[in-house]
Amino acid sequence: MRKLPPPPLWLFGLFEAVQVLLSTVLLVAVPVFGAEIVRRWGSFDPESTSELAAQLWLMSHAAPLNLAEDTSAGWFHLVPLGFALVPFLLSWRAGRRLAQGAYPFQLWQGLSAFTLAYAGAAVGIGRVAVNDPGTMVWAGVAAAGLTGAGSLAGCYAEARSATRMIGVDLESRVESLSQRMKWAGVYTWAVIRGGTVAAVTVVGLSALLLAGWLGWRWMDVANAYQELDAGVSGAAGLTLLHLGLVPNFVLWTLAYATGAGFNLGAGSPVGPWEVRLGAVPDVPVLAALPDQVYEYSAAALAVPVVAGVVAGWWLMREGENHFDDWCQLKLKVRPVSLTVSTLTLAALTGIVSGALLIGPLWLSHISLGMGQLHDVGPHAGFTAALLAGWVAAGAVLGYVAAPAAQMVVRRRRTEDHDAAEEDSFSAEAR
Repeated sequence: MRKLPPPPLWLFGLFEAVQVLLSTVLLVAVPVFGAEIVRRWGSFDPESTSELAAQLWLMSHAAPLNLAEDTSAGWFHLVPLGFALVPFLLSWRAGRRLAQGAYPFQLWQGLSAFTLAYAGAAVGIGRVAVNDPGTMVWAGVAAAGLTGAGSLAGCYAEARSATRMIGVDLESRVESLSQRMKWAGVYTWAVIRGGTVAAVTVVGLSALLLAGWLGWRWMDVANAYQELDAGVSGAAGLTLLHLGLVPNFVLWTLAYATGAGFNLGAGSPVGPWEVRLGAVPDVPVLAALPDQVYEYSAAALAVPVVAGVVAGWWLMREGENHFDDWCQLKLKVRPVSLTVSTLTLAALTGIVSGALLIGPLWLSHISLGMGQLHDVGPHAGFTAALLAGWVAAGAVLGYVAAPAAQMVVRRRRTEDHDAAEEDSFSAEAR
């Protein structure tokens, strides 16, 4: 029996795009249509419900919307990062599947077809949502960026090699470089990983800080739910919105911990140095916002510093500070060379951590496109700059403290070993 030839990779990518598109559309459309049918049983409007579902789909893909008829009004930009993880993870899965069925030189065909097909569908959904040319363009760009990044991450997770991804043998090219270039590459890679350690740590600590604060103020949130009296369906919708906005709130907490703070509208900053709350939207979780500067507010600054300490400790244990070796050769005085190399390593680590989080911080910012609520959330650039500074300061502490801590541990182990030998000798003597 004659076997059919395998389908071309672009067709495989198109098939994956259809799968991801159907999954994300159904995840949004089914609950929206169900809720609208129950709420408006006698006056259900399929057209307006489709517009609402399309708008929510675009929001979950980080696309800004031009909802105002007045051209001078701002754009609506609200990205529940928890919901945005869904298309990202589905694209990650699609990227893995494409990498499994492709040769290195062919992978771009599947990825291009997947991304372009999904972006084209997003443009169509943008027309259903708003029918605004600018919104349609942004819908395609945002969907392409989100799914493109997710599919590339999935490809790398499956391939684990640039050779398999792009067909270029980078390992052999690295081997042809000089020893100094190899050391520079290893040093750069260590800095990138150290900055990643700091970024992951600061996000984790911010999440713990947010959870602790919400646990402390949970009664205020519960009272806000009761005062709002939105009914069962309304309370369920608000809870779902809260879950989608959890990553946003974590990043707002991070901004608070850096000292940059965030805005709850123009002229309403919330930070460890200043709090001026204006009209707070009727969102129950916002009832837990700090309403004043407390005596312990500045303690939140320890979060990015501790993240820097963890990164500095990790860098010392990694032992790839080849710039320090170069400084020792050029600067004969050891205290000077150690200071220069440590400060440089810490500064680069801080810059990497800030660069990794500036995108998520920007996406966590909300603009409702009207009045004071066009500025809700942190300012990404300022927050990332402060984060880089605090992480750098902590990295210096961690990098310097790591050898001292190791010496203390070794000394204690030696003392414990000597004490154990003495006890055994005494027992044998008796």
